[in-house]
Amino acid sequence: MVDTIYSAMEFYGQGDLISAALPPIGRCIRPRDGGHAFISDADGQPRKLVVAYFPTEAEAEKAGAAASTRKRSNSAVLIKPRLEVPTAQISWIVGNKHVREEDGELAEDFANRAKRAGAGDPDLIAQIAAYALACHRANQALVTHFRPYKTCKRH
Repeated sequence: MVDTIYSAMEFYGQGDLISAALPPIGRCIRPRDGGHAFISDADGQPRKLVVAYFPTEAEAEKAGAAASTRKRSNSAVLIKPRLEVPTAQISWIVGNKHVREEDGELAEDFANRAKRAGAGDPDLIAQIAAYALACHRANQALVTHFRPYKTCKRH
């Protein structure tokens, strides 16, 4: 079972101990145009921008590298979903879906489910969608792992 999602952060320096002690420059957000960008918490909070959450560490690192304009040190950061995220229900629903379902359709389905259930906070909806995708990735990995090997016919 999945218990975390990821976000991307941009840090000062290039990974040395001194720059590691400094606060991050910014978090990766998902603007309305669909891309990703880094913005500081001080700039993002008044505008109520939504943090970009990712189902896997690799996806967070890839988005962080693409979004960085300063070419600073980027890192995927583990995020524990908020308590309001119904992790058990999401895991069960995703487990009953087909592993080949498209990511966009799955994320949209869970965003719509969250809105119908009364979720109005865009950050909560983003975490729900990312958690659903994380469960989907885990199911896809299981199918790949347990796929029977093809055996060749013996003569």
